[in-house]
Amino acid sequence: MFNELPEVLEAIKSTRFEIVIKNENLEKSTESDQNPAFEQLEHLNLLSITSSKLCEISQKLSICSNLLSLVLPRNDLKELPDIFGAFLKLKFIDLSHNQLEKLPESISKLEKLESLIVANNKLGQDGFPDLSELENLHVFDGSFNLFDRVVITLTSENLGAKLHTIDLSNNRIQEIPEDLTNLRQIKELRLNSNKLGPIPTAIAHLPKLKTLDLSENPFKDTRLKKLANDKRAKVSAVIAYIAKNGPALGTRKTSENLAENQEILDENDRVSESAENRLIVRVGIDELTVKRHPSVSGIRPYLVATVFNNIDLDGEGFRKFISLQTKLHASPFCENRALTAIGTHKLDAFQLPITYMALPKDDLHIRALNKKSSVSAAELLDNLLRDAELARKRSKRNTIDPLHRYLHIVRDEPILACHVDAQGLVISLPPITNSDSTKLTTDTTRVWVEVTSKISLEACKKTMDELVLQSRLIFPELSLDQIRVQESDTLVSIYPDKHDLAGVELQRVTV
Repeated sequence: MFNELPEVLEAIKSTRFEIVIKNENLEKSTESDQNPAFEQLEHLNLLSITSSKLCEISQKLSICSNLLSLVLPRNDLKELPDIFGAFLKLKFIDLSHNQLEKLPESISKLEKLESLIVANNKLGQDGFPDLSELENLHVFDGSFNLFDRVVITLTSENLGAKLHTIDLSNNRIQEIPEDLTNLRQIKELRLNSNKLGPIPTAIAHLPKLKTLDLSENPFKDTRLKKLANDKRAKVSAVIAYIAKNGPALGTRKTSENLAENQEILDENDRVSESAENRLIVRVGIDELTVKRHPSVSGIRPYLVATVFNNIDLDGEGFRKFISLQTKLHASPFCENRALTAIGTHKLDAFQLPITYMALPKDDLHIRALNKKSSVSAAELLDNLLRDAELARKRSKRNTIDPLHRYLHIVRDEPILACHVDAQGLVISLPPITNSDSTKLTTDTTRVWVEVTSKISLEACKKTMDELVLQSRLIFPELSLDQIRVQESDTLVSIYPDKHDLAGVELQRVTV
């Protein structure tokens, strides 16, 4: 904790004026712990506390009025003190991967702020500060939050001179405001994975726009939907189509009009919408329980699992489902499997129940995906590392098979987490590989899905939520089986429960 770092603090005072803390358990760090540290660091330029389970920040941080960068990602912050008015030199803020539901109003006073990164929180427009006076703001990343509309202050004229990047992907945004045209310098706009309807021709009035992502939105215009999801489509082609077919400026209904219209929907429309949003979850299936062994608690302890039913992997379904997993692994949900890793298995290819445990690398044997024989985890990792090096030498560059990007996560670990079925078959070795014996095939209709993490259970649930939501676009008849994870008689996790899949009506069916 902060009061255990006197030597570091003394060195900082006389040298670089920076604190960088990573993977320290500051979960119990309180204001009284932090106050002595901050009182000594009025010249601090950079404060970076990452992946440290930090729950609160002391008001005494306001003493550090020379801060240029505040970096607090991957913690457990639920709120922040309203002290940002003291940081008039602050240029960079990263608060991503926390539990924040609102931001302090004093952020609106940071006239020199250039980057505001608040991805992967629980933010909505309620309680969001006014950003309209932040004339130097270049980058705003509010992806993976709960916004149901574009924060109105983001499109103010004052921000138009310098704001060049907005990422509001993976929210609940339903419409794009026409005053987006104020953002004369915008180059990158990401609104993928929202709930967008018609796109206004305002998009065609952004002269410097080079990157536009509107994919994974429920457009009723099938041509627009196809263009938006086609990775080969040029941005200019998407913009040209919107310019020709989108609602003209000044003709769109206001949010108030839309709300009024929603109120007078007839009962048949309401029933239809409710049915479309309903997800059946079967509960009470005794064999659908994972036994977590104590051996894995200090290795990779966090796990959620469920069963996907009514899957159709014939034709395009297979490609889309595998592509979705690849996409999520590269996204902020998984961060190249460093945060979470997804495993999928053909349910009838192994014997329940599953045990989640840890084994020494030499004792853990698995027939890895697309391999012909079973080898120890130690041998598998050696082979993969050797293959990676050979591939690098052949290509004379650092471009290698994507699998090898994950090897460093467990390369130096003496024991590894794994899922083992009732007959001793290792079906997965997260975050590296699944078993070839349980791989999906075109005739698969039920899929066992697990998400594991060494960071947090919340990260597992967020990843599983997104996988379910995106899979429903591929498999309209998707339903789930609830799975409990237990260690002895203690419930470790259950998915889905009533707090999961926000915005989706879960219809529980007891089996």
